Amino acid sequence: MKFALIGDIHGFWNERDIEYFNNSDYDVLFFAGDLGKLGRFGKIGFDFSLAGLHKKAYLIPGNWDGTNVLGLLGEAKNISLFKWMGSFGYAKRMKIFSEKIRPIPIMGYSSVVLSDKESLTLVVGRPHAMGEGFSFAKNLSSVYGVRNQEESKTKYKTLLDSISQDNLIFLSHNGSYGLGDKATSIYGADFKKEGGDIGDEDLQFAIQYAKDKGKKVPAVLSGHMHHYSPIAKKERESIVYTGGTTYINGAKVPRIRKGKQFHTKIEWNGGSVTAIPVWV
Repeated sequence: MKFALIGDIHGFWNERDIEYFNNSDYDVLFFAGDLGKLGRFGKIGFDFSLAGLHKKAYLIPGNWDGTNVLGLLGEAKNISLFKWMGSFGYAKRMKIFSEKIRPIPIMGYSSVVLSDKESLTLVVGRPHAMGEGFSFAKNLSSVYGVRNQEESKTKYKTLLDSISQDNLIFLSHNGSYGLGDKATSIYGADFKKEGGDIGDEDLQFAIQYAKDKGKKVPAVLSGHMHHYSPIAKKERESIVYTGGTTYINGAKVPRIRKGKQFHTKIEWNGGSVTAIPVWV
């Protein structure tokens, strides 16, 4: 099976993308979130539509989707007042977001069978994840009844216990904890001189829980940490293979350069995964 991972669009999407992916031989497209960008008057949003996309696709919202500047600042700086103020209007913002990405569904803490024949299921993780703890707790509590890391782990367990397929592909916005703490690591903190691993611990737990149940996890797909590290002044790791799983970060930002568009091509042969960065 062939898949495309499209990470961190941040406004860089156009009709050429629609035409290319509609005519491609991909079985499914995976959007890792962060379609939005900072616009006029400090508003977060985007000025394109996915309505013309006919290829089967699934999307998890990132920390720039359905949020606002106050909420983002509150999460980034851990300011409780800003987190609280930023949570107001969340339902309305997500409704607008869902209308713009139709017919693609918004997913979170959910799963969908990709192939009965191949016994393959997509597991979609925690929306709006941005590392360094549990972000946007008030919003997630209102929609998913999840307020912290431990409740998120329990939510993952319940979800994974309901899946009968043998092979699982995870889709998250932020990546998994445990893959390195350097600025150039796939989910290393490139905004700190000392570095640090800002992968999600609840996602790491879910992956290991699935494996302990006898499931195979050929790939974990995500974005969030942009490929270029301003501290290291070079590209970070974007594809890491460990423990039988290929971890793929699709966040090339900007993803449109010199007339070419970026995505990651993923091929799964029933056993192993091949991931190829592509400019078209």
